[in-house]
Amino acid sequence: MKKIFWRVGIYFAVALVIMTAVAGLVFTRFNTRNIMGVYKAELKGIARSVSEQISEAMAGNDSEDFLAYLSALKDFGEFRNTDIWVLANPSADTPLDESYTNVDVNKLNVKEKNMNALIRAACNGKTKSYTGYDSIYEKDMIHLATPVKNTRGENVGVVLVTGEIDYQQASVVQYQKYMILSVVIALIIALAIAAFFSRQLVRPIIRIKEIALRMAAGEYAQNTKIRRRDELGMLANSMDILSAKLVEAEEFRENLEQNRRDFFSNVSHELRTPITVVKGYAETLADGYVEDEKKQKEYFDRILNECAGMERLVSDLLILSKMQNPDFVMDTEILNVIAVMQDSLRSIRVLMNEKRIHSTLDYDDECSLIDGDYDRIRQLFLVLLQNAVKYADEDTEIRVRISRGEEVITISVEDTGMPVPKSEWSSIFEKFYRGNNHGNKDGSGLGLMVARHIVERHMGSIWVTSDEVNKTCFFVQLPGVKDVENY
Repeated sequence: MKKIFWRVGIYFAVALVIMTAVAGLVFTRFNTRNIMGVYKAELKGIARSVSEQISEAMAGNDSEDFLAYLSALKDFGEFRNTDIWVLANPSADTPLDESYTNVDVNKLNVKEKNMNALIRAACNGKTKSYTGYDSIYEKDMIHLATPVKNTRGENVGVVLVTGEIDYQQASVVQYQKYMILSVVIALIIALAIAAFFSRQLVRPIIRIKEIALRMAAGEYAQNTKIRRRDELGMLANSMDILSAKLVEAEEFRENLEQNRRDFFSNVSHELRTPITVVKGYAETLADGYVEDEKKQKEYFDRILNECAGMERLVSDLLILSKMQNPDFVMDTEILNVIAVMQDSLRSIRVLMNEKRIHSTLDYDDECSLIDGDYDRIRQLFLVLLQNAVKYADEDTEIRVRISRGEEVITISVEDTGMPVPKSEWSSIFEKFYRGNNHGNKDGSGLGLMVARHIVERHMGSIWVTSDEVNKTCFFVQLPGVKDVENY
């Protein structure tokens, strides 16, 4: 993470320094041109002012007063560190009179080509300037020349102004120093700002890395505690969601593992007794200890009963395994629960006759429709009816009622016999659960759990009530079909 910290800091600082340097170069260039431009404009103003004074003096034929102006002009030039030369134009028809000049063009020995070109341009009526090294002054100078015109507009002379640029160059150098100082200060500030923002950027990344390592080590219950409205905040929120999902998955896995252990423990416990009984009877018969045919038949009947019980247990386990599988798909259709219940009652009629138990079926609407799986709903009703027959007293009645509400169909199965204590109402639908007062009743202990899963797969609910004396009633609510008229 330190690499990211330094990279972000360096990139930010380099970007800021480059921008500052570019801006400094642009402003330095602009300032240099501006300083030199202002100075050049100043020299140009001086040259034109002198040219106008000469033109006015020539027009008024006032050469004597102009001599005093030239003397004052010399003092002004020395004060401004400039030289002001007034030259006659030798190529003019009437060159500027010597009384108006302070330099003889014939005696002026100028070696620089730029200077000669500058004077020729002024003689031709143009105002020109150039900057460069001057061998006379032995330093960089700026030269500007402008023409002097007579009353007829003829270029009779030239005003040449020469000024030093040391002061202007010193100003540029001073400006460049300030610019370099600004870049250095900007670099320091940039590094400080970059360090701050890099730390703000890297800190949540380090936190997320630590959380990820803890989660990789199996500590799923983590919270980044990062609340930001940017991509890092979204990443931290995703880590928190992942943590919550992993905690849920771990709890589910632990519950699943516990259920698996309980399942094998209960199955082993449930199968141990019948297997032991079957083995005991089989060994007794195999060893020939029982010679009485009636006794042998009794032993064979007991073995068959135990095998039938184990068969029911395995069958219930297979059904329960299917219902608990999320990929199990039910074959749903529109069903009339009254017809399914009537079919279930016919199937259990034999068991009811053995205990001389009667049944009644009441309903308030012949069209009580649900969207469900016929086989599963029939199996649900059979579980409830078999359970009622098993625990009902002889010569009693099982009362079934189907009520149709606005959105649900309610089915109740009530028997008179062994009650269910209120303390067992919530646990009676658990796997292999047997009540304390169930006695020696046969069963796998899985029927009601299978019933609960069938109801839950149909988005319904199931519960039990009992007066804890002799009546028990199981209730089932299933979503009804709203648009009954179309069926």
